[in-house]
Amino acid sequence: MLFFSSSFLFNADSRAETDTGFDDHQIKAVYIYRFASFVRWPQTEDHQIQYCSLGADHISQTLHQLILDENNNKRLVFHYIDNLSQASQCEVVYISPNQFPMSHDVPQLPGVLTISGYPDFLKHGGMIELRSKQKRIRPIIALNLIQKANMAISSQLLRIAIIENNLTSTHGRKNRPHDPFPIQRGNYATLGQ
Repeated sequence: MLFFSSSFLFNADSRAETDTGFDDHQIKAVYIYRFASFVRWPQTEDHQIQYCSLGADHISQTLHQLILDENNNKRLVFHYIDNLSQASQCEVVYISPNQFPMSHDVPQLPGVLTISGYPDFLKHGGMIELRSKQKRIRPIIALNLIQKANMAISSQLLRIAIIENNLTSTHGRKNRPHDPFPIQRGNYATLGQ
């Protein structure tokens, strides 16, 4: 699985089960694991990456195992959190779909990337939704929320993602999705790009 994760994420098309031999939850766990490599954090480059999971499911268990398998890399740590008030201790927070519906929106915290496979996760204030459709998995990114959290996403990740900006919670106004836009390879997106 770790070998798969090293070459997986940016081979343009992520297909589950029959095409790759991996299950949907394994592919989503690899996405979450690899996202940290494509984010510019407000912290120093050598900081420890704290992966956190709110709720346990197959995705969080696979993610935990991926990080344990990377035991020579002391920069990666995984732990479960009991509620979103603990998210400030993390860089990457996976929220299991079994935690929904939530009574409030996902908090926006500086340097904290929130991810889930829950449908309409972005409408709840999440940053990246892993959407499955026709045995394909695509990240849907709320770029404006990531930028507000003082992070930037590599153009390599943006090339395979669907970008949505100006999202509001389910209590706000209508969402306005945007198509992906071209950004030169190796650069990070800024709000003006």
